[in-house]
Amino acid sequence: MKALIPVFAALLLASGVPAAAADGDGVPFRKCFSLELGTGIQPLHMTLAPSHNEERALAQKGQAFNKGDDYFCPILSLSEVWRFAPHWEFCLTEGIGWKHMPVIQYDTFGVGPSGEPRYDLSKGSPAGWKATRPIGSLTAHARFIWSPKWAVTVYSALGVGLTTSTYYIPLPSVTPIALRIGKKHFYGFAEVSLGPVATIAHGGFGWKF
Repeated sequence: MKALIPVFAALLLASGVPAAAADGDGVPFRKCFSLELGTGIQPLHMTLAPSHNEERALAQKGQAFNKGDDYFCPILSLSEVWRFAPHWEFCLTEGIGWKHMPVIQYDTFGVGPSGEPRYDLSKGSPAGWKATRPIGSLTAHARFIWSPKWAVTVYSALGVGLTTSTYYIPLPSVTPIALRIGKKHFYGFAEVSLGPVATIAHGGFGWKF
């Protein structure tokens, strides 16, 4: 696993060097960045959230996360992109995601020997929503652009990434098909993907600069 650290270090150092390339029309350009905010089916590693410490902190207040299907997972990511051929891009993506989940407040039915409240775990009511602690990710991936000259960009991607919840265990990143619709700077996107950023489905809005 330690062999991956120099690889990612080299990628970060390379991010300071513009990559001269040509787009689909043969016009040279340098690297660009994209900032995206999306949501979708939670990444597999995010099933580890909430942590035991988060649940224990809520339990001390007589609360608990409602671990049903009623949640959503915002994901914010920043990508540095190099187009080195009309159909090929290399991307380094730093992401942060969390789960937003409903919370249950249990009723009290007395106090304990030390004066702490006792909670009836069979009786509870909704107590709003709470975000879990964020989980970060770093993913390096190559994209194949199927439609470099179209207004709608269709692409596929393959790569590898790391997350703060799985530490130094590399995770594959596979995007069989995705599309981006928008003008020069602002766009919408939708992906079928499996990796540190998303699982199965991911979509949202982005800003290219």
